[in-house]
Amino acid sequence: MVDSRRDQLERLLAYLISLAAILITLFPIVWLLSVALKTQRDAFALPPKLLFEPIADHFLALLDRPGFVEAFLNSVYVTALGVSIAIVIAIFSAYGIHRFRFRGQRLFGVWLLLAYMLPEFLFIIPMYVLYQRIGLYDTHIGLALVYQVHSLPFAVWLIRSFFKDVPAELDDASKIDGCNHLGTLRHVYIPMAAPGIAATAILTAIWIWNELTIALSLTFGEAQTITVAVASFRGYTSINWGQMSAASIVAVLPMLCFAVIAQKYIVKGLTLGSLKG
Repeated sequence: MVDSRRDQLERLLAYLISLAAILITLFPIVWLLSVALKTQRDAFALPPKLLFEPIADHFLALLDRPGFVEAFLNSVYVTALGVSIAIVIAIFSAYGIHRFRFRGQRLFGVWLLLAYMLPEFLFIIPMYVLYQRIGLYDTHIGLALVYQVHSLPFAVWLIRSFFKDVPAELDDASKIDGCNHLGTLRHVYIPMAAPGIAATAILTAIWIWNELTIALSLTFGEAQTITVAVASFRGYTSINWGQMSAASIVAVLPMLCFAVIAQKYIVKGLTLGSLKG
């Protein structure tokens, strides 16, 4: 009886903690949505108006705002390009680190971790000067390439951990069947670690989509991303809170839906690499 009551209390506590976490996570999004659907007067009413007549004016105004739709499409393109580059290079790099032994291998692994931990402002100024000279400033490919400083080490570390979970017997069997290293990677490692690779791609996409500091420094107009467009609603003398909230919802919604749809791949992929580091 005592154990049963204790189990019930623990279950209730777990539910309460989960509910609190959900409320804390959803509150900023719900608040942004409410401001985006209110008039300026209702948005700043005290006490806050919980019942109001929603309007779509702020969302419709985004369509007429110069550069906003283009910034959204830029984010889609840069995210797809950045993820593609990171995943392709990370697959080959992770396989090489896992499969071969070479001098400085441990140092290389440490360098990947340090590169991922470097703060963004350390390389923004040098990259700004370099990009101005070679013509990559304010370009999609330039932005996608500089994102590899963070996304590529992250992708290599994750995919490497997934490759470690591939049974060595399958590796040996592929050699007996006459596969070279490229064939083994294609027919054994990639199919076995596919959920982990998908999870890595999803997490990388979320990071690139939400990044602001690099995009703000290395773009001006042509390759401006959605996060920079949202930040531009803040003026020197005033802030259009309604349109800024609507723009924030538009920026958050794609990755939010993407994460909800792909959550099973994230959980399955991260669980795949949880037993071995």
